[in-house]
Amino acid sequence: MNNDWHTDNDIADPKELPIPCGYRILIRPVAPIKKTQGGIILTDKAVEDQTYLNSKGRVIAMGSECYDTKNPWCKIGDFVVYGRYAGSKIDVGGVKMLLINDDEVLAVLPNPDILTTKV
Repeated sequence: MNNDWHTDNDIADPKELPIPCGYRILIRPVAPIKKTQGGIILTDKAVEDQTYLNSKGRVIAMGSECYDTKNPWCKIGDFVVYGRYAGSKIDVGGVKMLLINDDEVLAVLPNPDILTTKV
């Protein structure tokens, strides 16, 4: 089992998910890279720097009261940016996720790779 906060991206989403209440959003954080394309294993500091700079994740589920407007900021499947310390961390079937309030979404990403970290 992965003890890091972020779960590796190659692990599938759990089949049974908690249903967020009210205006909360269930997010699956995007795992930071731990090895460069050239095969160099990154230091813990480099991985932590990515986590600090890139608090991004995929929207998995939304509560029934999220964005009571005609134009919601995000939808299920979107990649979003949120504050580093936002929300509550939960473990769902070995996959680490985050429950945040809908107003803690800072940006929607057209592609999660547009946020990069120099390592």
